[in-house]
Amino acid sequence: MSNKPLTNNPSNRIVCVFENREAVDAAKRDLMEYGISNDRIRVSEGKEAAENVDASTQWFADTDEEMDHIRQQLLAGNVLMSIPIEGEEARDAVYDILKQHQAFRITHFGHWVTKVLR
Repeated sequence: MSNKPLTNNPSNRIVCVFENREAVDAAKRDLMEYGISNDRIRVSEGKEAAENVDASTQWFADTDEEMDHIRQQLLAGNVLMSIPIEGEEARDAVYDILKQHQAFRITHFGHWVTKVLR
């Protein structure tokens, strides 16, 4: 698991939820095969991670709601993954990989826009 906070600043990242660690590990392998280095893929799970989610007012309203949902998913025992994204082509390719591994609540946090891709 990465020691970098998953939820401090999600800008230019896709954040998604998995029900189990096996799906996370399989998705991570495919993301690395696609070309995203292991050290840039962040994985987070557990109550401690949920306590570190920043759902403060520094975000736009829709981002605040998504960050709160992320916290709830962690508390429910799910696993989160965050992947850096640059450009629509990469966003679409990463989305396809994540969906193949049953990720849900797939959200792209762009610079000025939050888009739930699901």
